[in-house]
Amino acid sequence: MTPHVPSRKGPIDWEAARRRLAEAERAISSADELSADRAREVLESRARDLARVPPQAEAAENVVELLCFRLARERYALEARYVYEVFRLSALTALPHAPAFLMGITNLRGEIYPIIDLRLLFGVPVQGVSDLSRVVLIGADQPELGLLADEAQAVITLHEPELLEPPDSVAGIGRDFLRGVTADALIVLDGERLLQNEQLIINKD
Repeated sequence: MTPHVPSRKGPIDWEAARRRLAEAERAISSADELSADRAREVLESRARDLARVPPQAEAAENVVELLCFRLARERYALEARYVYEVFRLSALTALPHAPAFLMGITNLRGEIYPIIDLRLLFGVPVQGVSDLSRVVLIGADQPELGLLADEAQAVITLHEPELLEPPDSVAGIGRDFLRGVTADALIVLDGERLLQNEQLIINKD
């Protein structure tokens, strides 16, 4: 059976067709603009929500960044801002009449630095210098002295309230250079006091 196709009477009204096409295009354009406006509303709403979220940053004065290192059986730490580098101790020249904790001096790229043995400074039993010994070079505005270390371990972030008073077993001159200890027995040094003590600095001239 042949489908019935309604007959069209009279000529096509092209002008009316063009008007309907123009109206359809305007409707599509309007829908796009509404979608864009809606998108802006969503983004602005999200921005307002984010602005209401309080910042998670903590007060800088309550947090310190520390370099941890090991010497003998003890773990030490010093503020990272005082640390210039860690290098292998390859040569050491003893100084006559120097305090016991001042092991001697070493030459690093033409610069002379005193090397401090924290074990003697804090009264820790000395077990000798191994081939794996390192030096933690520290200073304020420039490198000034080296701390003997068996191993540099990691950089950590510590909250100041975690620092406890040094135990009574720590006595002598070494106690003055302690900033505190942590619950897991990390000994935190006071970099400023270390660098300001005249007994630990030698005259390079």
